[in-house]
Amino acid sequence: MGDDKTKQPRRRILETAITLFAQKGFDAVGVREIAKHAEVNISMISYYFEGKIGILKAIIEEFHNKYFEVISQVLSRSLTQEQVVRQLVTQIVNFIRENTNLTMVTIHSLPLDIPEIAALKTDRVNKLIDGIGELVRQYGLDPDNKGVFAIVGPAIISSILAHFRFKPVQKNILQIEFDDAFYDRYIDTLTTFFLYGLKGIIEKYQPAKGDNFENHC
Repeated sequence: MGDDKTKQPRRRILETAITLFAQKGFDAVGVREIAKHAEVNISMISYYFEGKIGILKAIIEEFHNKYFEVISQVLSRSLTQEQVVRQLVTQIVNFIRENTNLTMVTIHSLPLDIPEIAALKTDRVNKLIDGIGELVRQYGLDPDNKGVFAIVGPAIISSILAHFRFKPVQKNILQIEFDDAFYDRYIDTLTTFFLYGLKGIIEKYQPAKGDNFENHC
């Protein structure tokens, strides 16, 4: 935090805030702490962001711009239903691996009762819903049925987010190495689950007679 003096002050402030908000939560971090770790004068926070809420707005916008670009790249291609789901899971997982703190801060901001960011959150979420409307239509669902999005959308993304949220605990308890090989298996397993349910997982990884189940997962 704040150790790369080659970055512009605005960027240092933003990256420092992302790290601190992810570690401690938005409410627990003050502008003085952000300025200290970013190694900038506190007045620069007001200059660039008009305060802590302005920083959170910038974080939300950065997340959604990057995330929407990832989703759009998949949905703009001519793919089969299974290929679309597999590519979406792959791109979302890779995106969160590279932007874990940014993602967590944005997701944790959703339930915050802050009037200044309410309209921004609504606008960005609606944009994402509109963006995946065609995918929903491909599966025979009505993209205008908000109830579908309220159930299916959160179910998919929360499955992925839960892994990253509890990753440190899993690593300590399960002694798992979260390397590229793990995430290849993770993406394949999760895609199978989304497409075919638990039965699909069982069929895919059912060990042959005399085989070791762990070799398949």
